[in-house]
Amino acid sequence: MLKEIFYVPFYSKTRDMLIMKSIDVIKSGKRVVYVLPSREAMFDVRDKFITYNGGITDTDIFGFEDLEKQICGDFIKDYTLISSYEIREILRNILHKICDNSYYEKVKGKAGFVKSVLSFIKVIKRKMINPNELKSIADSIDRPTFKDKLKNLAYFYESYEEYKIKRKLIDVDDISIKAVELFQNTNYFNNVGLIIVDGFINIDYVNMKLIGEMAKSNRYDIYINIPFKNEFNESFIRNGIIKDLCELGFNVNNDIYEMIEVNHDVKKVATYIYSGETVLNGEDLSIKIMNSPSIEHEVRETARLIKRKIVFDKINPDRIAVFIKNIDNYRTQIIDIFDEMNIPVKINRGIKLSTMPITNDIYNLISYKLNHDYESFVNIMTSKFLVPYEISKRSREIIDLLSGIDRDKDNFEDEFVTAMKDDKSLNATFEFLKRYVDVFINFREVPYKDTKEFVESVLKVIDLLEIDFNIKALFDMGIIRSSDFISNVKALETIKQILNKELEIKKQYGEPSIDDIENFQNDILDMLSNFDVSIRNLDFEGVRIISPDLARGQMYDVVFILGVNEGVLPSTKSINPIFDLSDEEYLEKHGIYMLSRKWEFEREKVRFNACIASALKEVYVSYRTTDEDGCNMIKSPFIDDLQNLFDEKSKKRLIAPIVYMKDRFAFECDAASKDEALLFMIDSKWNKRQGDANTIYSNILENDLYLTKSYSYINFSASIEKKRRANCEVDNHMGIISKDANLKELSDIHLSASSLNSYVVCPFKFFIETLLNLHVSDEFIESKKSIGSLYHEVLMKYYKDNLDLYDVNEDRLGEIIDESFEKITGIENDIIFDKIKQEFHNVVFQLVKDDISNRLYYYNKTGAELIPSIFEKKFEMKDHYGGNIFHGKIDRIDLERNIDGKFTGKYVIYDYKSGGIDGIRQCIEGLDFQLPTYYMAVENILKEEFNIEYPKCLGLLYYSIEKVKRNGIVLALYKKDLFKGNSGPRDVVGENNFNVIIDWIEKKGIENIDKIKTGIFNLPDECPFENLSFNCAYKSICRYDKYAMGRGENSVV
Repeated sequence: MLKEIFYVPFYSKTRDMLIMKSIDVIKSGKRVVYVLPSREAMFDVRDKFITYNGGITDTDIFGFEDLEKQICGDFIKDYTLISSYEIREILRNILHKICDNSYYEKVKGKAGFVKSVLSFIKVIKRKMINPNELKSIADSIDRPTFKDKLKNLAYFYESYEEYKIKRKLIDVDDISIKAVELFQNTNYFNNVGLIIVDGFINIDYVNMKLIGEMAKSNRYDIYINIPFKNEFNESFIRNGIIKDLCELGFNVNNDIYEMIEVNHDVKKVATYIYSGETVLNGEDLSIKIMNSPSIEHEVRETARLIKRKIVFDKINPDRIAVFIKNIDNYRTQIIDIFDEMNIPVKINRGIKLSTMPITNDIYNLISYKLNHDYESFVNIMTSKFLVPYEISKRSREIIDLLSGIDRDKDNFEDEFVTAMKDDKSLNATFEFLKRYVDVFINFREVPYKDTKEFVESVLKVIDLLEIDFNIKALFDMGIIRSSDFISNVKALETIKQILNKELEIKKQYGEPSIDDIENFQNDILDMLSNFDVSIRNLDFEGVRIISPDLARGQMYDVVFILGVNEGVLPSTKSINPIFDLSDEEYLEKHGIYMLSRKWEFEREKVRFNACIASALKEVYVSYRTTDEDGCNMIKSPFIDDLQNLFDEKSKKRLIAPIVYMKDRFAFECDAASKDEALLFMIDSKWNKRQGDANTIYSNILENDLYLTKSYSYINFSASIEKKRRANCEVDNHMGIISKDANLKELSDIHLSASSLNSYVVCPFKFFIETLLNLHVSDEFIESKKSIGSLYHEVLMKYYKDNLDLYDVNEDRLGEIIDESFEKITGIENDIIFDKIKQEFHNVVFQLVKDDISNRLYYYNKTGAELIPSIFEKKFEMKDHYGGNIFHGKIDRIDLERNIDGKFTGKYVIYDYKSGGIDGIRQCIEGLDFQLPTYYMAVENILKEEFNIEYPKCLGLLYYSIEKVKRNGIVLALYKKDLFKGNSGPRDVVGENNFNVIIDWIEKKGIENIDKIKTGIFNLPDECPFENLSFNCAYKSICRYDKYAMGRGENSVV
């Protein structure tokens, strides 16, 4: 009987040829077994069977897992199959018992470690290595640490297997192993005439052993189809799957087969990628390389292209595929945008359970019981799901009351009840509110001795709150839509099922204890993250959204590959963090591939090639320039491999120019949806864009009443906004000062970075305090300012003339604090005074200690020292911000001193803040001018007063005194010297871009200064105090109304 490997180039018609052979076998009265690696490939093969044979008979088309279950059917009946969640609980229990005094003792309870051990055991089992064989491998290792690691892992593996045997449990990998052992006893292969294994780029050891067992029989032919041949990238497949199959007695069939008819350019790309050769030239090739600054933009541009293919090129949506590595990150945007454009799409439309508000509310219940925290209590009391609408509709009043109580007290709930009782506006609902507060307090106070009792108490309170009734009431009142009603009811039931499942797992496989609560939280979060809530079934027709791993020989007319970025495709991270690179290399010598970085990279190369080769007519490849947090993303090296195929002339046409974040909302006039048409019309009207959009889309306006109303509504709002700038009568009401106003001269305003910041936050508040010179006394604010000033004073005195650069001089610090606190008055109670001073001392001590650690780290990294040298430096600056005079005071400047004791010119600016601190984004967005302004001043100060000819800034940093944290603007080149490990700002600045950013911020500052000097003091679009726990001091005289702002009517001071 034949045992052949068809290792053929992309686009070979071997799959069609094998299906025709299958049909001949079926006609001869025999059965066919067709094994494939993915559901998409299975659909493709089934469609071909139907096309060639009119239907599917006497053929099993499935994966290895289903084949194994067919072989092990009788065996499985006698055992209980456990899920990954149950395996995790079993392993956790085992590790907790046997990890003492082992290499892994300190991490035995960590969720990540349990997950890594589970992953390791799975790999080892699929290599068919038993615990004793693993111990032998460990004994042969001459590296003590690695040897200890592996021996411990062998012991965990052995204990896990013994646990299962005692309780008659099996996991999916046991079925794979057992299929090999039971193969000779099965009658499943009776009357089988042909076995085909098609579309695999690698086959793990246990499945290869099963193929070996099948190959021993002479009753049927076995064909292995590997249609992924690229002569410039063969090592992974030749040294992997082909080598293993040849050792089993298979022969490589080198015949040339008929090729699929495909676009010439696409075929060349699939054939020559990774060659480094330039093989494509011309202006109208069928390959395009695009880029996007966000997922939303990437999906929208893709959808626009797809709609053109469907409408103008008459391509069936089923013949279009979009390959995405991390589909979950794209799902929401794909569903929203494709629906907007009326493009049918085959994608799971489920909502991640962990992202739903009802899930967050129930998790807050759990957190409240565990931690008795104020934030969770606030979220519970204002939830629209946990409490009836009669309570949740008063959420604004509830938040106001809660903001006035001491959140640090153990009995903050009692204080809240007292505040409710005293509030007249809540008199009618006081008893109702109190009843629910009592329910939550009782729930928190019910004792539990282990996780089992804890889960039971959570389930009990969920039933007691009648959440399903609250959801229905919200729907009946029209507050939520029918789809939201269905999804929330399903979510509630799913959450209850998850909690019950976790309870059952704990009972059956764990040993619930009070120490297991942290793991319980992690398990629940993990389960919530892995469940989707669906309100409509998966569409079986439409554009295919597929993972690159599923490109296994099926063909589409047009292919899009999105998110082709470094770290995504290819993903080069190690799958198992237990092992480092040297460990992985050693394991590979023993045939144990832990999905190492190198192995995974080579597999990703084949996958990317297979994605391209899935296209018959056109290929679009897209990468992102920034992630969803705004950080830079690097394009994949596969993009470079692709670009190398084009000549320089082609590159200019086929590689799209960089799309910047500011351009992501720019639409062309050929809108792909009504929403895009509306946005284009608005943009054209108010921003003077090209063309007359009203003429272009007049037919849409005539035929769509909703669109017409939206267009008119937005135009009306925009016209009101325009009047704020043009009409004097409106101006006075809007907060723009007329020229004849009898106010303080605008030209005399004292300008500083902090005054600019104040103006940006709220021009009206700036107007009240700066021009009208009105100030409201607030004890809390004054107290915070007083403490802040005291911090500055103490730190300046401590660092000035301090010779202990790398040790905290506690005596000196104590003396300075004692001296400073002598000036404090108003605290008559000595005990309170001493407590405040001690807390103050602790805060400053921790900051100085952290600062020393940072400077010592810099010294060890660079060999140079950063010396705190300049303190509370006042300045007056007139050569920036358009020549306006700026005043300020810089808290501290650290100068770098080399080994010879000379200043090098490098420096760091520090600005102390008591609490939270911002970073570079606020500066770039024009919301924070402080650090950039200090930089402008320091450059002149160092040149003129310290004779430093070429100052070099390393960073402009805020230093939070109470949080002991630094953030701000850091040059990328120096971040690794200033910050340890992964700490520090995520956003850094390249040396070439630093001055560009400073100039940009200065430009934004000049714009605001011009507004101040022309009397523009409009209200902000969003009140900065709207969502804070305390109100603005000027609320009583402010005209801000968020609802009016939302309508665009009378949104004025």
